[in-house]
Amino acid sequence: MAITAEQLPDGTFRFHGRANDITIQKNKALEPFGKQVLNYGQVLRLLPTPEQAQDLNQQIGNARFVRNRYLEERIRLYQEKKLSLGVETFKKEYLPKLKEENPFLRRSDKFALEAALQSVDSAYRNFFSGRSGFPKKASRFKPNGNRYTTKHTNNNLSLALDKDGLPCIKLPKVGKVRIVLPAGKTFSGLCPSGTSIKKATINRQGDNYEVSLGMETVIDQIHPVEEVSVSDILSADMGLKDFAVLGDKEGFLKIRNPRWIKIHERRLRRFQKALSRKQYDRKTHTGSKNWYKAKKKVTKEQRKTADQRKDFQHKLSRCIADSCRVFVCEDLNIKGMMKNRHLSKAVASVGWYGFFQKVKYKLERTGGRFLQVSRWFPSSQTCSCCGYKNIDVRNLTVREWTCPECGSCHDRDGNAQQMILKEGIRLLKEMDVKVTM
Repeated sequence: MAITAEQLPDGTFRFHGRANDITIQKNKALEPFGKQVLNYGQVLRLLPTPEQAQDLNQQIGNARFVRNRYLEERIRLYQEKKLSLGVETFKKEYLPKLKEENPFLRRSDKFALEAALQSVDSAYRNFFSGRSGFPKKASRFKPNGNRYTTKHTNNNLSLALDKDGLPCIKLPKVGKVRIVLPAGKTFSGLCPSGTSIKKATINRQGDNYEVSLGMETVIDQIHPVEEVSVSDILSADMGLKDFAVLGDKEGFLKIRNPRWIKIHERRLRRFQKALSRKQYDRKTHTGSKNWYKAKKKVTKEQRKTADQRKDFQHKLSRCIADSCRVFVCEDLNIKGMMKNRHLSKAVASVGWYGFFQKVKYKLERTGGRFLQVSRWFPSSQTCSCCGYKNIDVRNLTVREWTCPECGSCHDRDGNAQQMILKEGIRLLKEMDVKVTM
């Protein structure tokens, strides 16, 4: 069934119909109006009361329980009868019986249980396509066992003010939970007119709760830039000592790697040692009260590291998106680097992939372009002045070198940044983008 769009008197749009590829169909319906759908996320910190925290924990535990039972049944059925157990079959034949045997599941948000089943199905598809390993059970000590997702229907998800005028979010089976407004945001700016909440994912990290909202709004059509000046193109050579060597045709700037893990490493090691000395039963997966207290300290320290990394990446990516129309970087083999035991810790800490994603979506929202050159492109070995390839620069200890052909002196990373810029310009021309000087 096709999706149709209707423009209301207030300028907002209403959609009719259903489709599998719903975003694509909505965009087709909006083409006559010169509009398109924009999906984006909004993360808000929750401030639940003790009773609400208990309800949130119940929803998280129920979703994890159903997810693991579905995975067990799917594996068992395949091993015994070589049959695949689909989500719809499990919902019709297994889930009602599961709710009878476990009365606590009756307090669940039904959409949260459905999302838990869908996550297993997605994990299987990723496994068969080679994108990930075989699905594993969700653990309450791992991120995938400390979250649940619910979707919007009949106004079950909404932002509102409580009786004291404080911002809240209404969650199914939980009620109105206080939220913390992000810095620089007003309550009306969280969900402006014409913007709707499509789904919500509640995450628990230690004693902290946050909700990630999937938002949808209609905006003017974004057309990728078709003509760009060289001065509006930035390129970056990523690294570990320096987070990035960033620049344009005029020069480059080295951005220091903050090394978040190293900053917190000593405290984290001390907390982890204390945790290892506390009583914990591996058979029942239960610990003493002191074990849980120590676990919270470890989680809090790890959260600090992640928050600092995220803050740095958001600020730098916003600066880049505001300063250029095209950003060019390398297509790094991050998965391969993670297999190197000497580099894996530093690579995990620096978070290149997350940074690339932030730059990409911020550029694309304004019609900018995000390009990645081939990982096999010899950016460090090629002279940015004459194009001579110096194979001696393969040695990573060579930080500065002189071109034997033209005599130019190069900083290794600065030269790589300039070569990535030139390769990016070549790729733009292949894409029929006009590049002006």
